Amino acid sequence: MYFGKKNSEEPVTIIEDTIVFACETETCNGWMRKEFVADNETCPMCGGKLVEEIRELPKIQTEYNSYR
Repeated sequence: MYFGKKNSEEPVTIIEDTIVFACETETCNGWMRKEFVADNETCPMCGGKLVEEIRELPKIQTEYNSYR
């Protein structure tokens, strides 16, 4: 009998420096990746101004391969 292993390997998380925009208001924790920022660059949670930062975040997978 054959018992196959079904994707027993865990996917590797790649951490990379990512440009994000973070709210400069003291009481707000809002931030978002550069790809998702609106043109007006205001915080969607509090309406404050967003400033550019660099953070180490997991890479977003943009391509999907169903045979992996």
